Amino acid sequence: MTVSAQLSQALLPALASSRAGEAAGFQGLQRFAAPSLLAVTQCFLSEARHVEDVIHDTLVMAWNNAHRQAASGLSPARWLCTLLASRLHNQLVALEGELPPSSPAEGFGPPSLSDQIPAQRCGPALWQLAQALPPVSPGEALSRRLTQRFHDVSRAPGLPLTPTGEAVHPPLYDQSLRGRMLTSRVAYQTKMAFQRTLGRPFEDYFFRRWQQRREACRMIEAQGLPRRSLETALGERLDIEIDPRRLVRGFSYPEAFPDRLERRKASNLFLWEGDWDQPRHYLMDSGHVRFIQDIWRHRLAPEESDTFQKLETNRLSGNPMRSHHRGMLLDSRERILEYLRLYLFYMEDMACFGFDAGAGKDRLGVAVDRRGQLIKINKGLHRLAMAQVLGLPQITVRVRSVHRAWWNDQTRDCGGREALERLAAALCRCAPAAE
Repeated sequence: MTVSAQLSQALLPALASSRAGEAAGFQGLQRFAAPSLLAVTQCFLSEARHVEDVIHDTLVMAWNNAHRQAASGLSPARWLCTLLASRLHNQLVALEGELPPSSPAEGFGPPSLSDQIPAQRCGPALWQLAQALPPVSPGEALSRRLTQRFHDVSRAPGLPLTPTGEAVHPPLYDQSLRGRMLTSRVAYQTKMAFQRTLGRPFEDYFFRRWQQRREACRMIEAQGLPRRSLETALGERLDIEIDPRRLVRGFSYPEAFPDRLERRKASNLFLWEGDWDQPRHYLMDSGHVRFIQDIWRHRLAPEESDTFQKLETNRLSGNPMRSHHRGMLLDSRERILEYLRLYLFYMEDMACFGFDAGAGKDRLGVAVDRRGQLIKINKGLHRLAMAQVLGLPQITVRVRSVHRAWWNDQTRDCGGREALERLAAALCRCAPAAE
């Protein structure tokens, strides 16, 4: 049996456990893959901390994305080498000094994607190198770091979920958050139960009447059409593929709908009236872009970023960043660094696998203004900033709402299913708003 076949056979149980979400899968990856990946990485990186970062992130990416391996058509060992190539490439680019601009006003930096990797260090080349090199046992520091990650993965199922049902990141979770998280979780589940049993059935009932052009259909449309029901009816036909760097205009709910009741009402409707699309907010000036650009620029040393300095100052002044909605408390230097590394890992994952429209609790949402141009709303702002900074060529956005004036132009006063078909056809022609 060849070295390639032996390694792939050893990795199969680990990947199967990872696909099942079992912590043992990560331990198996560490045992069977780390020595070969370490031997290859040391050919390109001499400093131990850089090697550790690359190996750690590659194994975590493999555990998180084990479900992608079979569909890739590659053997487990070759697939791991493609992940290593992506992570190693970004480390080398940063070390070579090819960093993005230091401020949003200067624009975005060069792309950092898997298709930019030089041939001599792409996945197949690294796999050939791995077969020629003897495995290297992980040192004490790397072993300790990987063991700690295994413990984190193992204890995650026993921790409370965030109010909206996502798992917390164990190193950032603090026991003091538990009570408020559980209270908010119950409140959220109660709200969702009410929506399922009362709110949503009423919305669907009225939406069906509108679709069928039944009595009161004009009144239902005048009210704005129930967004969730329309989204269910059209599904992926509301999705648009765009270049993320062209999506430059943002949207502020408080400015567009100053009245809180109107704001809540608007979030449930698909048709929006008024001048909500007139204020011009440029995403390049947003805190989300500044944050992502700052930490990516300082990814080799996150403690040198402006974000770290701000969070550390808050901690030392007795006001550490705390969020029961995300299940995290940044009350130590180590937790602040882990928080920044978590976002950097998300970026590494996106650079390797591309944009995943289904990742996160919400689709990346946009609205269509009166001219048929796309404006970003507050769903997925961090993911958009990551795609922009990384230079992804394409992402998927979901249309959440449209301006009534544009709706009227496209539907020409028809209603029901015919109006939906015209809307779906018109969305294909929508593009991000010009700067």
